Amino acid sequence: MKKFLLFILLPFLFACSKENSTEDVYGYEVECEQCHINYLDANERVVSLKGQSKRWKIDFPNAVVYELDVTAQTLVSNTNNMHVYITKNGSRISSHSGLTEATTSYTVSSRGGGGGTTASGYCGAPTKKGGSCTRKVAGGGRCWQHK
Repeated sequence: MKKFLLFILLPFLFACSKENSTEDVYGYEVECEQCHINYLDANERVVSLKGQSKRWKIDFPNAVVYELDVTAQTLVSNTNNMHVYITKNGSRISSHSGLTEATTSYTVSSRGGGGGTTASGYCGAPTKKGGSCTRKVAGGGRCWQHK
């Protein structure tokens, strides 16, 4: 009887230990009518995608990621906002929207112990010249001038 119970409980013991060792999976999502996308891959190289449309998504499973940065620039004049997101385990952790350009970034702390993270992005407020403000802001939101 003891062997039977051990045989039944053994898979549950291994399943619990496997869940605790999973790594975080980071990625990007972009929503736009038609745009160019530039992003940092898991090796921190800039990758450019031309003419993406609707929804685009990429994840970096099994990769140690420290810096994430994604930018989308529209190719058509429209009144719809573009949206860029950085995801962690499928949840959006950093985002930004804009009419002509949208950029967001995220830095994963490499410190041991607490493993804290800090989020940063760009202001993105419309400028007089028709572009977007490119000042970096901590934790998202607007810069000092556009609050």
